[in-house]
Amino acid sequence: MKIKNLEDLQDKIDKDLAWRKKELTSIKSDVQMSNTKERSEQSRAIRAGITLLYAHWEGAIKNISEYYLIYVSSLKLKYSELKNNFLAITMKTSLDKFEETNKATIHNKLIEDIYSKKDEKSNIPCNNVINTKSNLNSKILDEIMALIGVDSSKYRLKNAIIDQRLLGNRNKIAHGERIEQLEGISNINEYIELHDIITNLINDFGEDIKNYAINEKYKSK
Repeated sequence: MKIKNLEDLQDKIDKDLAWRKKELTSIKSDVQMSNTKERSEQSRAIRAGITLLYAHWEGAIKNISEYYLIYVSSLKLKYSELKNNFLAITMKTSLDKFEETNKATIHNKLIEDIYSKKDEKSNIPCNNVINTKSNLNSKILDEIMALIGVDSSKYRLKNAIIDQRLLGNRNKIAHGERIEQLEGISNINEYIELHDIITNLINDFGEDIKNYAINEKYKSK
């Protein structure tokens, strides 16, 4: 995938969010319309809604993060011009070796490489870098945002909702649990509340990434 300029990035993000918004609106409508049906039908609609809501949450965060990484990589700025997280991505293999060994030679080589790469034109790897582990909880979200150099503080305010009401319940549904076993979701109104919160977080993430790109917040100070 190529993202050549800021307009390409914005277009990619907007298109990703647009189809998700359309489907999420339909999912929300399906749950609301089940209000006139039997309790078992409401339960199925809510459990299906949570499953798809989580899928869009994970998919949006992963895709938009990758778009941003590809965009910054395409700029070919020097590492010295970029935030340190982009150099860390490039040097992940060396950092892993550093972590695994007590050899001074490897430690010294890593430090030499860091200093030498500062003035090199960046070559940031993008493939298979963003990993949600099919379990996008608040800690993994925090790590992904640190990886791409984006502040995650406002998202931490929703940690409990992400971990328990969204992911926790998705996992319970995947293991065949009934609606009575879900946490914080026992009726349509509670699902709608969760749906709106997660949808807003997805939209906020897309806008934050666009703003980071527009304001060149990928650059070092």
